[in-house]
Parts: sequence; structure tokens; C-alpha cells
Amino acid sequence: MGSIKGGFLAMVFSILGIVLFVSMFSSVMTALAALYDTAGASTFIAFQTVLGIAPTLLLLVGVVSAGYFYYKGYKSLSKSGTDASGLIRMVIGILEIILFVTLFASIVTNFNTLYTTYSSNTVWIAFGTVITILATVLFLAGLFAGGATAAGGIRARRARE
Repeated sequence: MGSIKGGFLAMVFSILGIVLFVSMFSSVMTALAALYDTAGASTFIAFQTVLGIAPTLLLLVGVVSAGYFYYKGYKSLSKSGTDASGLIRMVIGILEIILFVTLFASIVTNFNTLYTTYSSNTVWIAFGTVITILATVLFLAGLFAGGATAAGGIRARRARE
């Protein structure tokens, strides 16, 4: 991932990945609910408790992983020699904001569906609370990531002049 193309792809795929991950999370919840309701599941020590925590952890790990891959892509772009002028980072930062804001409606719709469907069920420990907070945090992080990418490009451009 040490090239411009690799860094750019990591950044774009991290954004698309988070949208796809959140969009498919209802399927994960359906599978976890089926496991929870499986006959004899209560026989196994702490199994249902772990299942109750699982969606919250999975959702947080998915979001943090996407952020990590975006960061790694950014670092790949900002290595000396790959984007010395900073122009590519400026353009990618703006494109990232446009892509993220455009696709964020899908994330909010899916978060709302997940919240409506699963937040009233006490089985899913802290899931409803995490969903309500995560939507705002994720939106702000997406805007910050695009802005920081563009700002990094501007700094590199100024340093070259």
C-alpha cells in the first residue's frame, strides 16, 4: 500500500466498507437473535450474555477498522516521494467529504432501522445507546478525515513552495 493508488484505494474502500458494513448489519442482528433464541442456548455458561454484547462490539470494531484503514491509506499517500506536492491529498480530501456525505444517508437510514428494531430489547446490551451516539461520531469523524486529508495536502504544498 506504499503507492498513491494503494493509499487512495484504501481510503475509498474504507468509506464504502463502512456503508456496506452498516447496511448489512441487520443480517448480523438477525443471525445473533436466532442464536440467542436457539433451544438450549441458556445451558452454556455466559453464552447469552456474550451474544448480548456481541452486536455492540462488532459494530464498534467495524467502524474503528474502517477508520484505521482510512488512516493507513492516508499515511501511504503522505509518505515522502509519493505525494510530495500534496495536490492528490487535497483532491482526495474533498472527494472523501463528497463521497461520505452523499453515502451517509444510507448509514443513517440503517442505523435508524437497527435502533427501531433492536433498541427496546434488553437482550442487546448498550446497543441502542451506542447506535444513537455512533451516528453523530461517525459523521463528524468522516468530515474530519476529509478535512484533515485536504489540510495535509495543503501543508505539503506550502512546504514545497
